[in-house]
Amino acid sequence: MRLLARDTRLYGRAEGKFMSASKDIIASVEASLLEGASVHRVIEVRVTQAGDELVIGAKVDLSPDLTMNEVSVILLQAKRRVHRVAPDATAVFIEPDVWVDPNAVQPPTSAVVTLSYD
Repeated sequence: MRLLARDTRLYGRAEGKFMSASKDIIASVEASLLEGASVHRVIEVRVTQAGDELVIGAKVDLSPDLTMNEVSVILLQAKRRVHRVAPDATAVFIEPDVWVDPNAVQPPTSAVVTLSYD
């Protein structure tokens, strides 16, 4: 697969820092994803270029109450918006997710699991 080529350059986020000067394309992709009312947050965007191929991957926060059909339509629309701002992209992959605040206090296990009284 060409993405494993030695001249692969990865543009994206690594520990919160941009690895390359392609900040503009990442910002454009994020903005295009957020144009959709159903996309609450862009969790991650990665852009990889290997030779002539430009591959964009994103993870977006969607409502957990959506049906699979609704998610499919939302992701198709999002993919079209990304292709509009990055027409040179040979592939766009968008993964749905539900964002969980890493700083939020998580409930204790006993609040979720019923304990046995043997």
